[in-house]
Amino acid sequence: MENNLSSLLIEAANLLLVGMVVVFMFLGILIFLIKLMSKLVGSDAPAPASVNIPNRPTSRKSNSTQDKKVVAAISAAVHQYRQDNK
Repeated sequence: MENNLSSLLIEAANLLLVGMVVVFMFLGILIFLIKLMSKLVGSDAPAPASVNIPNRPTSRKSNSTQDKKVVAAISAAVHQYRQDNK
């Protein structure tokens, strides 16, 4: 029984070691190929286009009556939602 158990443990350790080496080698090859592709393809990539953002006025004239109506509408909608979903 002990001989059988020790041989199974040795076989399991061997399989574990082989599996870890295979994964390590695969990941190493994958990293190497990705770096190689980025060097080959990276030079062909176009330069990023500049984005022109239109100038917006920094201060906004607030219409307090309009703002109060919007706040009231949002508050009513939230209140209605909470009442419906209790």
